[in-house]
Amino acid sequence: MPIKRLREVLGRERRAFQPREGETYRLLGVRLYGEGCHIHSEVPGSTLKAPSLTRLCSGDLVYNKMWASKGSFAIVGDAQDGASATTEYPVFRPSNGANTNYLRYVLQEPRFWGLAKAWSSGSTDRQRLDPHDFLTMPVPLPSPEEQANIAGVLDSIDLTAQATRIHIEHLARTKHAVMRTLLTKGLAPHKTQLVPLPESWPMGRIVSTVDRMPSHWKLVTMTKVAKLESGHTPSRQHPEYWNGKIPWLSLGDTTELKKLRVEQTSECVTQAGIDNSSARLLPADTVVLSRTAVRGLCSRLAKPMSTSQDFAAFVCGPEVLPAYLVQLFRHMQREWRRLEQGSSPTNKTLYFSVFKGLKILLPPPKEQAAIAEVGESFDERVATETRYLEQLRESKRGLAQALLSGRLRVGAAKGARASGATGRR
Repeated sequence: MPIKRLREVLGRERRAFQPREGETYRLLGVRLYGEGCHIHSEVPGSTLKAPSLTRLCSGDLVYNKMWASKGSFAIVGDAQDGASATTEYPVFRPSNGANTNYLRYVLQEPRFWGLAKAWSSGSTDRQRLDPHDFLTMPVPLPSPEEQANIAGVLDSIDLTAQATRIHIEHLARTKHAVMRTLLTKGLAPHKTQLVPLPESWPMGRIVSTVDRMPSHWKLVTMTKVAKLESGHTPSRQHPEYWNGKIPWLSLGDTTELKKLRVEQTSECVTQAGIDNSSARLLPADTVVLSRTAVRGLCSRLAKPMSTSQDFAAFVCGPEVLPAYLVQLFRHMQREWRRLEQGSSPTNKTLYFSVFKGLKILLPPPKEQAAIAEVGESFDERVATETRYLEQLRESKRGLAQALLSGRLRVGAAKGARASGATGRR
């Protein structure tokens, strides 16, 4: 594949102007790692310290001098047309047969960010990519026809991924609406009249405005129907406590709680580690909830495990089904945000006093099972779509590397076929 310098296909744009008092300017920001650009603020001209700004047009190529090595490159879209950029964002315009959409994908390649780092200058923590050096960077540039074909193939994957993301968001919104009704009013076949709450409900409300409940349900204190357990970390100074056969759920395993069941952990402890610490061996079907890093994530254990202190665990008694409790907790994200405490957004915790004071609405077990089944069906569908989305991203990464390096070439007919075959829906 032919290699050219960027100066052969990009022209520097100099649409500088001086900001005026009494006017407001939309300032552009460029995200890291090829995530595009956005309007990061709207600023009155009277407060701007920059002596000049550059007016942007849709199709411009911009980058952040400071963060070029971390993929801070973008093509200006229609939503940013007419916005302004400071001198930290050099502006260019594709020319001489360069396809703007093709260049967008070149800019998203991690290999290009590595090249930008090599071309940057300055101290280690203050490296900047000068516009002159940027224009000397090499870029693979096939014919205009092949550029369009490559962009078309990658566009088709992006469109399918976007449709999948929208579908996942729609499923999540639908689940929230459905579960809100089921968790406060019950399933249609079980419905009875709603009666006033029998007592105060300070913590655990699914909806803050709920003041009635089905007459055959109960409002119960959580710890009266499930045993609250905490986790612990066995001493790292005792190697004999580690690398055993007992799965130990830790902060690094938090994303496992997005699944319906926690099947595995990154670390295991020994029985000696359990015996010589405050850690507990929790039975299968224990409901675990993250209370530190990502507050509110929850699932249930597929087999006996122990956990670190980053989780609260609930061993359910006969009155509450673990599957129901998981769906209830997953729906309570707004309540978890209300109850968490800490000095900063990154240092918040759900303390055990919250769980001790928690009250929940409790239908009969048969109705709990039916409600949980609805919630789990939504979760399984979201998980399937999320896996498909990740497969699309992986496919795009591999295909982009092959196409943009010239290892895989596409002609007009070939590109059309590849573009049409990528979408699932």
